[in-house]
Amino acid sequence: MAQLIPKTQRVAQRIARQVQFCKLALIYRLAGVDGVAHAIRQLRNPTPALRRWGAQIGKDTLIYSGVTIHAAHGNFSNLQVGSNVRIVRDCLLDLTENILIGDDAIISLRCSLITHRNIHHSPLAKTGYPSVQAPIVIKRGAVLFTNVTVLMGVTIGECSMVAAGAVVTSDVPDWTLVGGVPAKVIKRLRV
Repeated sequence: MAQLIPKTQRVAQRIARQVQFCKLALIYRLAGVDGVAHAIRQLRNPTPALRRWGAQIGKDTLIYSGVTIHAAHGNFSNLQVGSNVRIVRDCLLDLTENILIGDDAIISLRCSLITHRNIHHSPLAKTGYPSVQAPIVIKRGAVLFTNVTVLMGVTIGECSMVAAGAVVTSDVPDWTLVGGVPAKVIKRLRV
């Protein structure tokens, strides 16, 4: 009898996942990938849905609810996440370009990873401020604390930490603590 309950729970979980994917497939048919991106925001664990629509996500990675996917352009293949990564609630992932996150990284609450700047409708576009897009790389073991913004073209070094509220506009060396707006080196971490 004791083995029957866990087996029943596993079957119920499998059915719930299949129903979830059917709903997402219908949303995709009606509203495209932007509709799926909006629906994913509501899921408790969006990882399986992200995988299904093209994201490469490693083993034991958890992406919490509330993640916002922006500018997916047909699928989520610009998102590549290693193993044992945590992306916590209410993060914004701009998939105009690739976002590469290495193993064991932590992206805390309300972080934003912005891979493009688009001002084509502004008069500034004609005065030397063109649209720009570039990938973001977060290396193995890096930690972004609450409300960090990482801008396009930035690489966060291996086992580096970014202090809460920082805006990272340039590369962060390995084993370094940075903070501030714009982020500056605070200290080297012990190896």
